[in-house]
Amino acid sequence: MKKKKLNFFSKAIIYLVTLVVIFLVTILGTKYYFYDSDYAVKKTDLSTITIDNIKLGMNISEVDLSKYKTIENVIDKCNYNFEELSIKTDSKGKISYIIANYKKTSLDINQENGEKITKVNGIWSELGSNYKTEIYKPDDNNYWKISKYVDTENSIYLGVIYSRYNNEISKIILSNDRIKE
Repeated sequence: MKKKKLNFFSKAIIYLVTLVVIFLVTILGTKYYFYDSDYAVKKTDLSTITIDNIKLGMNISEVDLSKYKTIENVIDKCNYNFEELSIKTDSKGKISYIIANYKKTSLDINQENGEKITKVNGIWSELGSNYKTEIYKPDDNNYWKISKYVDTENSIYLGVIYSRYNNEISKIILSNDRIKE
């Protein structure tokens, strides 16, 4: 009788330990799979970066929108779409997201010589090597890459989209939230 009880408890303990191990492996595996790799990128100070002298946090009323060519009507009071760039604001009119056609706008990173950088290597040399590069697939092609810079202290994310064949910059994303594909 004691042997049956001992055998039952040893099987129960083995079963319980197995369940705990499977549970822990599942939890840790899920955490690894969904790990937010943007936070693994070392911080870069992006607080001075502007696109066409437009800075995140500015009020949209401070921006001269008349110099941009409209391609769509304003979808709502928070989205402004132009040929050169698109701007999203919060409900109070503060700019929270800008995506810009790089060839039709200017990016100010405090370059000393004032020349426009055309290749992503120039951005890397200006901002440093604290970035993460991924394939960028907005329309199911894989001809583009994106280098992401993170400034968690100021809640600023910079994405530089460029051709993976010749490294020419195509678009710039400046956002207060993580940049997703």
